[in-house]
Amino acid sequence: MDILVVGGGVIGLSIALELLLAGHNVKVIVRDEKEGASWVAGGMLAPFSEGLKGDFLRFSVDSLKLWSEYLDILKDISKRNVFFSQGILRIALSEEEEKKLKEDVREYTQTYCQNVVSYEGSELLKEFPYITEDVRYGVIYGDEGNVDTEELMEALYRAVENLGGEIVREDVLRILREGDRVEKVYTFFDEFTADHYVFATGSWLKEHFGFPVYPVKGQILRVNAPIKDYVIYSSKAYIIPREKDLLIGATTEDAGFDHRKTLGGLSKLSGGAIEVIPSLSDAELLEVRVGFRPGTPDEMPVFYFGENFSVYGGHYRNGILLAPATAKVALRLIDNNEVSEFFKIFSPYRFKEEA
Repeated sequence: MDILVVGGGVIGLSIALELLLAGHNVKVIVRDEKEGASWVAGGMLAPFSEGLKGDFLRFSVDSLKLWSEYLDILKDISKRNVFFSQGILRIALSEEEEKKLKEDVREYTQTYCQNVVSYEGSELLKEFPYITEDVRYGVIYGDEGNVDTEELMEALYRAVENLGGEIVREDVLRILREGDRVEKVYTFFDEFTADHYVFATGSWLKEHFGFPVYPVKGQILRVNAPIKDYVIYSSKAYIIPREKDLLIGATTEDAGFDHRKTLGGLSKLSGGAIEVIPSLSDAELLEVRVGFRPGTPDEMPVFYFGENFSVYGGHYRNGILLAPATAKVALRLIDNNEVSEFFKIFSPYRFKEEA
């Protein structure tokens, strides 16, 4: 089957990879390889640290379980290294945060994860003496992890090409639809037809479908610091050690497609990180980056399908985590006409029902 994937972020490329592995012919239309959120993301695979609930948590845990195989396949096909670290340390800095985190730990360990190590404040400081003395409680979710998103994206592009996928670097101007069918996709220089069309355009999804997906600006710092333990997830900042650097993230700004790197963002992130790890006041600032998360009103994805097309967007803060499971949903729809329950759970029409 000939498949056209529109979108070159982690979701579009992961779907393309899955379809190529299943034997389909795949073209991927990409406007700008590095304009989306995937390249800038911290790369945390953190459904428990994020405090997710309900059906969204269930889908996220399903995707987390796919990550080991997903990464092995990606490395094997791309022949590229992708840095991955296992485990995330979620900390509480106030009495209220401590109460909430302990409630989450009880809930998650009953149903989803047993690979958990908890620390009271004094115990945590013995194990991680560089963390602020204000810490009250912490938990290492051992099933969570973190991936270097730049290496991930480079590997995805290489894997798609190694499997025979074609990358088309153009801008989609118009989608011709007749009822519930897509007839053609027009770019600036060409037009494309396919047996099935996949649309995964991140924060730009609203341009062609009108679904309530919008950009949520995030600034993130890249610094040089000698911290190589777990990712530390706190309310003040996310501190993400990688092989080549350390990331401090991330702001959440309702600012549209504003590419500016601001002093306010720098101050908030650096100040929050220093509150968590005081020694970071001496860290060398290497770069400030800006990305645009695809947000929705309830911070959950949007899935939709028609007769010969499907749409996957609105992954917001969890696009990296949710990529493998989203790709499986797309493959089963295209190969077996299997409509996942998550097309209903993540339907864009849920917003009309709430209005």
